Amino acid sequence: MAERPRTSRPVSAKTTPGKKAPPTGLLLIGGAAILVVLVVIGYVIANQPAAAVASNYNDIRAEWINRNSIGNPDAVVVLQGWEDFPCPACASWNQTVKPKLLEDYIKTGKARLEYHYFPLSQHEPGASISAQAAECAADQGAFWPMHDKLFAGQNSGAAAFTAERAITYAEDLGLDSRTFTQCLTGQEHFDAVQASLSQAMSLSLNSTPSLLINDVKMENPMDYAAISAEIDRLLAAAGQ
Repeated sequence: MAERPRTSRPVSAKTTPGKKAPPTGLLLIGGAAILVVLVVIGYVIANQPAAAVASNYNDIRAEWINRNSIGNPDAVVVLQGWEDFPCPACASWNQTVKPKLLEDYIKTGKARLEYHYFPLSQHEPGASISAQAAECAADQGAFWPMHDKLFAGQNSGAAAFTAERAITYAEDLGLDSRTFTQCLTGQEHFDAVQASLSQAMSLSLNSTPSLLINDVKMENPMDYAAISAEIDRLLAAAGQ
């Protein structure tokens, strides 16, 4: 069989007999429009909030879970996560970094993790409502399951951070719905959330999530390698 010539040639649009090929200008416009649509779709997909993964807390000692704190109360390393439930970056942190911290340091008793509220004004009123919902769940020993529920709801948009949705979450978690509802609608933990926000301001925190390790802010809270290295350094310095 004869080998085809290895010369390139312009690729032209196929035409159907009896029909004229579309003008080149229209082809270019159509191609550009498709390209714009693909770019927009890619941007939307890339900026979707990360779906939070519910963590397994069953194998953590019950006495190591105290409201918004989880881990050995005597740990020499204390991690402070300053977050906002409607914040997509916070959901991503809880999907990627937090599970590793749980496995490597918290379940082993080497470190303790504390969640602190940092409700951002651009996410109000949902930011404060969800923070108060987490506190009301903490009253019934379910802070961390509610924490995961709230982050997992981000794909529903602002509707995920209403009092009605939080009450639904409480029911899903098997909490006393009446007690939870009274707590949330009565804003029983409003002052606690505001105090946490004020503390964030006094620490000059300006973004969520922010991560402090033994009161020192990490430059990049998403860099698990750097976080792990700092924890290991502190443990070594303490002879652990």
